[in-house]
Amino acid sequence: MGERGWKFETSYVWFRLRGVIQVMMLATLAALCGMIGCSAPSMGNMVFGDIRPPIVKNAKLSSGGKFIIEFDEPVSVHPDSFSVSPDSLSSHAEGSGSTIAISFEPPPSPGECVTLGGNVQDLVGNSTRIQVQFKGYNERPAGLVISELQLAKNTSKRAPHRDYIELYVVREGNLGGMSVQWASTVKRMRYDFPPCEVKAGEVIVVHCAPEGVPLEVDETGSDLAHSGGIDATTTGRDLWSNAGGLPDGSGAVAVYAREGEDPLDGVFYAESEKSGAMDSSKLSSLVQELVDAGVWDLAAPLNWEGALHWKPSTAKSLVRLTLEKRGVAVWGVSESGGQSPGLVVRSDP
Repeated sequence: MGERGWKFETSYVWFRLRGVIQVMMLATLAALCGMIGCSAPSMGNMVFGDIRPPIVKNAKLSSGGKFIIEFDEPVSVHPDSFSVSPDSLSSHAEGSGSTIAISFEPPPSPGECVTLGGNVQDLVGNSTRIQVQFKGYNERPAGLVISELQLAKNTSKRAPHRDYIELYVVREGNLGGMSVQWASTVKRMRYDFPPCEVKAGEVIVVHCAPEGVPLEVDETGSDLAHSGGIDATTTGRDLWSNAGGLPDGSGAVAVYAREGEDPLDGVFYAESEKSGAMDSSKLSSLVQELVDAGVWDLAAPLNWEGALHWKPSTAKSLVRLTLEKRGVAVWGVSESGGQSPGLVVRSDP
């Protein structure tokens, strides 16, 4: 935002859109960066005292393929004022009052990464440069529940295992723009699914600690035997994440259909000796999202007693006992050596 007077500099403001985009049918947004670059005002601007450029108040992507940007004052925009990447897309801008709408042809595919940049002006000529990064809206997100977690590397020569999140598909759809996130007491991590059609009854395995070998490839097509590597199977769809390993002892995992929406499912677990109030903002924020969504039952203030308690072991995994319910009561700990990535073997009681 420009300073008062003739000297203007470019400032950068990052917008995190959780909560804001929960209106109508909105996009999965990775992040919104309003890069506000102010042009020098005309003499008329100085006379009337308006030297402040328009500021972004909100932004969202509608299911119709239009990106909507709202400003704090009326603006004008040329139809060709915005450019878009990738080059396979074209854009067209139109304005009405303090809102502009950018349409795309063809519409971005679900989960497709798009960068949009352009300029707008207020009614006296102060200009703002906008750059937006978002992901294509997914009208058919798959229904997913977490079915198993392997929380540490098992270096067994006979049956090695590395961190993974197993998910069961309860409703067919596309994975584009969906994400799974996990948090420890010190950091929060995220994996964004690639665009991929999945059917009900499929099993997905997100490998969170890959070795980086060439055999570790994402299975986004019909060949579920395409990938190799530790824990890769022919019964599950193998996907590989470089976001970081899962918390070994205490943490939470959640799966999301779109940015800004409540989680579809999640797990909160802790070492057996943990008790009292939670003292980590990273972990607490994710657990609170599970509570707010009705995924995990936990009274305020958040405490360790509401977690699935277990004694951490590289030889055991956390397993879901039923697909029909949610919360701590449907989770347990496998027997030693009972890991089963890609194969949901639990049965509903």
